[in-house]
Amino acid sequence: MYNHRMHRSLFWLLFALFLLALAGPLAASVADAAPNRPRVGLVLGGGGARGIAHVGVLKMLRELHVPVDCIAGTSMGSIVGGLYAAGMTPEQMTETVQRIDWPAAFTDGPPRADLPFRTKQQQRVLLTNNGVGVKDGQVQLPQGLLQGQNLLLLLQELSLPAAEIRDFDKLQVPYRAVATDLATGAPVVLKSGELAMAMRASMSIPSALVPVELDGKLLVDGGVSDNIPVDVVRKLCRPDVIIVVDVGSPLAPASELNSLLSITGQLTTILTVRNAQQQIKTLGRRDILITPDLGDLSSLAFDRSREAVAIGYAAAQDKRGELSRLSLSPDAYQAHLAARPDLPETHHPTIDFIRIKNNTRLSDQVIENQLHVKPGEPLDPQELNRNLNVIFGMGDFQQVTYSLVEEEGKTGLVVEATQRHIGANTLNFGLFLGANMKGDSLFDLSVAYTMSQLNSLGGQWRTFVQIGGNIKLETDFYQPLDAVQEYFINPYFSYQQYNLDLFDDSNEDNASFRIYRANIGLEVGRNLEHWGRLSLGLRYGPGKNDLRFGQISTNANTISEGSFDDGGYSIRWAADTLDNLNFPTSGYYGSLVFYDSLTALGASNNFSTLSLNAAKPYTWGKQTLIPRVILAGRLSGDLDAQDLFLLGGFLKLSGYQVGQISGQYAALGELIYMYRLDNASAAFTIPLYAGGSLEVGGAWNELDDITLDSLIPAGSLFLGADTPLGPLYLAGGVAKGDASLYLMLGRLF
Repeated sequence: MYNHRMHRSLFWLLFALFLLALAGPLAASVADAAPNRPRVGLVLGGGGARGIAHVGVLKMLRELHVPVDCIAGTSMGSIVGGLYAAGMTPEQMTETVQRIDWPAAFTDGPPRADLPFRTKQQQRVLLTNNGVGVKDGQVQLPQGLLQGQNLLLLLQELSLPAAEIRDFDKLQVPYRAVATDLATGAPVVLKSGELAMAMRASMSIPSALVPVELDGKLLVDGGVSDNIPVDVVRKLCRPDVIIVVDVGSPLAPASELNSLLSITGQLTTILTVRNAQQQIKTLGRRDILITPDLGDLSSLAFDRSREAVAIGYAAAQDKRGELSRLSLSPDAYQAHLAARPDLPETHHPTIDFIRIKNNTRLSDQVIENQLHVKPGEPLDPQELNRNLNVIFGMGDFQQVTYSLVEEEGKTGLVVEATQRHIGANTLNFGLFLGANMKGDSLFDLSVAYTMSQLNSLGGQWRTFVQIGGNIKLETDFYQPLDAVQEYFINPYFSYQQYNLDLFDDSNEDNASFRIYRANIGLEVGRNLEHWGRLSLGLRYGPGKNDLRFGQISTNANTISEGSFDDGGYSIRWAADTLDNLNFPTSGYYGSLVFYDSLTALGASNNFSTLSLNAAKPYTWGKQTLIPRVILAGRLSGDLDAQDLFLLGGFLKLSGYQVGQISGQYAALGELIYMYRLDNASAAFTIPLYAGGSLEVGGAWNELDDITLDSLIPAGSLFLGADTPLGPLYLAGGVAKGDASLYLMLGRLF
């Protein structure tokens, strides 16, 4: 009896243990969503800003606990998919796409305030910042409007948790990006390498962004060959169900095809739509196609990211019934997420060493000195991006990027600087057009040839030629004296001819001179980081004043016709952090120049002058107010015609002609108001402004002449556009009894 009971108890004990043992695998299989659940592949198509709708779809999939076993994406779909595969949640993506400065992402290089001071000086001479290359004796055009520098740095920052992963199968979700081989037109599936570079290659919009060179291939936007890569995701994880999100732009109706741009855009869309339809036709009955109703939201409307996310979410909500069949229980979904490879949510590793990869003539030390990353300190991604952009802004690089490497248990930062595709030597062009309703017009065409990277410290030889109303020939050699680019020497030669119209006190035509002058000089100084410069200059040169017509006023007893010699030294302090030379909204500008003309240095007569020019924009919303002041005058001696201070023209006592107000002393104070008419947060737009100015000033030959009654009130109204050819202004101005209308293409600040 005892043995029988003991055996029965033992039986039940063993049976209970068997059930417990069985329950473990059953629970595990349930938590793991059961091995027989359908495998889900996700395909995210290209569409530019329309692709931000993918984020809304991902939000709905996460809410429904729909697992994603692999992702393939093209263009914007590759970016959203890549960031998701790298561990970024849909909620984080929603916040990220709304805080990104999209106009800055689709420009190259740093804000203007971070450019080298010499570059800022050149911008005041040349109308356009972009040039063409001269390589091996031939003109070399850029491969795209933008290098994509800022876009790549943004993608590197966002994908930093996966920075050291080179096999895309080892991301949290196996992933593929699709690009197009520019040489063959065939799709290229990217499955390894640097994640940010793969996403950048997949979104290399032809002509807008330069192609990406990987493994000997030039890669452009994958939308050209495979905008909805269903075939890629099938090979990636052999899914049982494929979820496809199509955000491509539809073809425009015939009624809208009425311009060159619209027809060109339609041809590109035809290629994309055709290959997308071919892929969609291969979907099976279990597969799910989501097509967000994006309406008029264009592929460039990155400023409407919040709206795009909401539309994507709503489109997935409409497919809730079909998607719900793929849902897991909360525990099973959490187990699915937990089974993914671990990636750090934030990735600020301590940098143990820095290595420079550089195929330019610049020394590695010059590049490394622009980095504020020190071994032994944690990586600051935002500061690193700014440093790399400062390097890029030196103007000698196609791309400046970085990667993280692990060597012998140490983390290294590898900064790679690539020589420009167009070469180190460039041609830049400038144009100035001006006219008023009084029959005065001015036309100047200029070209500059710059030879860069002449030595390891970045020596630069620039030659500038201008023809038109004003003729100029300038050549200078700028040589940094140290790897920090702090001290410099700058010898130069210049020759110019220009007309100088002088007026008597009644503002009637009095005399018109043609000024001829040449100078040879030397400037040495110190760059004050990127914001300013302090320099000492010496110059000498002969000149001549030819009276074209009119007569010299008896009041202007210092003005003479004939030859003169110029010789002296100058001390110059300048600061410039304006964000834009054409329509500034932040930063400041100031210059203070002392010049001493000395007969001991070859000058015809002794005199000294001091001049100040300063402006500081203040912006709130779309409105900007710019106080500006110009003060100039002689400290000793008398000035001849070529040295007088001039006012007149748009924003310099508007209403008067250029040079109509002149004297040995000059002053101008003004308030310029600007209102931005277009959407400042939109990418790929031409900024439009409306504004006006209130001005007061004058010019005098003697200090005793400077009185409140002698000040001249003036003002203007204008419309302006910051076009790719330079700033365009249509303006009207008044000053006392004079009025002028202006149409100008040229810089003012």
